[in-house]
Amino acid sequence: MSGNKQTFLDASPIPGERFPPARGPRPRTEPPFTATITKEEFDSKYYKIRSGLVLVLNNKEFRVQDRVLADRTGSDIDASTISQRFSELGFEYDMETDLSKSATVEWFEKVKRQLITKPVDCFVLVILSHGTETGVYATDQFMSTEEIVESFNATNCPPLRFKPKIVIIQSCRGINLSRGINVGVLDPNQADATADPTEYNECFGIPATQIIRLPNEADFLFAYAAVPGAGAFRNAADGTPFIRHLSKAIEEMEENEDFYSVLTSVNKMVGMTYKPNNGEAEYNNVVQMPCFVSHLTKSLRLRQAC
Repeated sequence: MSGNKQTFLDASPIPGERFPPARGPRPRTEPPFTATITKEEFDSKYYKIRSGLVLVLNNKEFRVQDRVLADRTGSDIDASTISQRFSELGFEYDMETDLSKSATVEWFEKVKRQLITKPVDCFVLVILSHGTETGVYATDQFMSTEEIVESFNATNCPPLRFKPKIVIIQSCRGINLSRGINVGVLDPNQADATADPTEYNECFGIPATQIIRLPNEADFLFAYAAVPGAGAFRNAADGTPFIRHLSKAIEEMEENEDFYSVLTSVNKMVGMTYKPNNGEAEYNNVVQMPCFVSHLTKSLRLRQAC
């Protein structure tokens, strides 16, 4: 075995193909800032949540150049429901409706300034809009998920360093319709019966030799209404199945229950029991599969025992 312990980027350029240019400033040899964290906090297995803030962006009407985006009737139901659920957890919330991209950026900057003087233990951003696999639409133009994350990452939002940041996105992530198979749910307690499915320096106790490098992407949790490339459904009278089931799961969340298990239950309820019902045969075997992607570094418990 070679004694060479040098680390390499696990990628090989394909002949004729170039990597896309890196966005933002070139990476420095040293991190652009120094952050400290207590050893107790670093070693803890879960985030301590005593306060929180949820932002709800409810985009319903659009004027995007070269795009025809229909009004999102029924989105007010989602905005009200999800705001109420987090409010019941003791989170403060701020809601905005139909913001342009520039207005959205201004709103984010205003909130970040407020967080300097009024910090929170957990930050939630809920976006209800049209979207694609790589982002969502403001009322006038597209915003990439990368742009949104950069607004609140460790470099650009110091008050949220080491804090969990949950990004919940209700939007389509493509135009494909997910297909499924029919599965009978057998209740072993009923003979010949099939059950009906129902709808994370020393002065602070850290050795001087232990250098903590905080990735900009750390402590984010993304919850999406649909898997990449797939569409998501909305009902004018009931809102969306994703936000409806997520709100219900948060309402029924037990003390110290890991939020992963909450999102997993939403995956199950929407993915395995929701069926679009608009009377069209082409939707008879269509399903919607939510998903979540975690960059969390600890267990996330939104309802913690005192």
